[in-house]
Amino acid sequence: MKRATLSELSQKPYDLLVVGGGIYGVMAARDAALRGLRTAIVDGGDWGGQTSYNSLKLMHGGIRYVQHLDFARLRASARERAFWQRAGADVVTPLDFAIPMQGYGIKGPIAFGIAAQLYNLASAGLRGPHYGLAHAVGPRKARALMQDLAPADLTGGGVWRDGQIQDGNRLLLAALRAATDAGADAANHVLAEEPILHQGRVIGARLSDRISGGTAEVRAKVTLSCTGGAAAGFAAHVLPDGAAQQVFPKFARAMNLVIDRKLCARGIGIISRSRSDAVVDRGGRMYFLTPWQGRTIIGTHESPYVPGTDGHMPDPAQVQAFLDEINFAAPSLNLGPEDVAFCYSGLIPADIDDAAKAVQRQTRGTLIDHARHGGPAGLISSVGVKYTTARLIAERAVDLAMQQLDRPAVASQSFDAALPIGAPGYDPDQPAAPQVARAVTDDMACTLEDLLFRRSLLAERGLLRGTEGRARIDAAASAMAHCLSWDETARESQVQGVLRTLRQHKYE
Repeated sequence: MKRATLSELSQKPYDLLVVGGGIYGVMAARDAALRGLRTAIVDGGDWGGQTSYNSLKLMHGGIRYVQHLDFARLRASARERAFWQRAGADVVTPLDFAIPMQGYGIKGPIAFGIAAQLYNLASAGLRGPHYGLAHAVGPRKARALMQDLAPADLTGGGVWRDGQIQDGNRLLLAALRAATDAGADAANHVLAEEPILHQGRVIGARLSDRISGGTAEVRAKVTLSCTGGAAAGFAAHVLPDGAAQQVFPKFARAMNLVIDRKLCARGIGIISRSRSDAVVDRGGRMYFLTPWQGRTIIGTHESPYVPGTDGHMPDPAQVQAFLDEINFAAPSLNLGPEDVAFCYSGLIPADIDDAAKAVQRQTRGTLIDHARHGGPAGLISSVGVKYTTARLIAERAVDLAMQQLDRPAVASQSFDAALPIGAPGYDPDQPAAPQVARAVTDDMACTLEDLLFRRSLLAERGLLRGTEGRARIDAAASAMAHCLSWDETARESQVQGVLRTLRQHKYE
């Protein structure tokens, strides 16, 4: 993949400009390019560097929507999970789950068995060959599956299978590569500062290159904003005063922790003391422990997010509060900050009760054609709620864009098209120079942070800590400095940037 220059972007007329290179933006660029649209995509940071990077790494098949009584979402999720399993089989693997049943009634195994049958019927023909039937099990089987994580008053369990992303970096870059292979132009570290408004219509955006420092304007018939928590701010440049606050959702901070121990052999649900947001309330909120890369990811903890005054990364007290919740639900874990190898944190759409400081995550995304909501034509905003349905929402967003283009509509091809999964990321145990050259030339790595955080799993697996970690950082910095002709000052600046980001993601 070649990173487009500002000059190249400014000289071409595009049908669609996608702003935001998370999974929603990348899948939209892929879909549009596959339909033959002249497409460009830019991101102010690195590809997938925000919420897409900071996820629980699960492909949900929709079983949780039974408790919300949302069968349309259930069926869509099951179908989209099957898409990811087929298209990304190298990095998406099935994972078995078990959750505890306590007591009887709505909290017991009989109720789960009924819910599982509803799920099996609603998802029939959509799940794909790797995902079998959900079902309930008795207390002996449940205790064998959950082992030390089983509560004392266990009366049974619920079991099913979902998908797990082993390497989210490679998966997202595969989707981007599919977009560029189909003709899209792409540039990371290019900030879309604001939309360009001309005669009541958005005709592109003003861009600034955070690597070279240049500025330019890119022209497009339709601009699609997939910028997550920044979507309201981007659209506000061309909307009537106060309109952005009315059409965009609020956001919550979503936190997942990588624990430097393998605590379970399958996904395990544990019930905390936090209030559940389900329609069918089984007690406290359920958190999941999932085995990943020889470690364990625990999530997802949600808390209010205050734009402009509160960064999306949690502070040590918030991390400790989450650990306290987990230790309450599973005292045998006895987790402390020293067990945290990495902290993921991103922004998700949510309903916020400011008075009670309560958060209820939204289950439906936001897709806005601003011309239909008192804004200008030529601008569409998409805010997603989960990784699994990114392809589907991207398809709907491009459908909206096609309606605004002066050309016949073309059906999406994105469900059946392959994802070209690339080679494994940077490995410090292999010769550095060819790996760095490939990351820079083929995968658009522009900074040391790009290389170590999103062209490898080193940071997420806690392998950049301590003396050995610092040696890995320095070796990678030297190889990248040689590849990109950095002087010693630039090299040290890159190293310090990586260390700052590590401190945000790891609390000693």
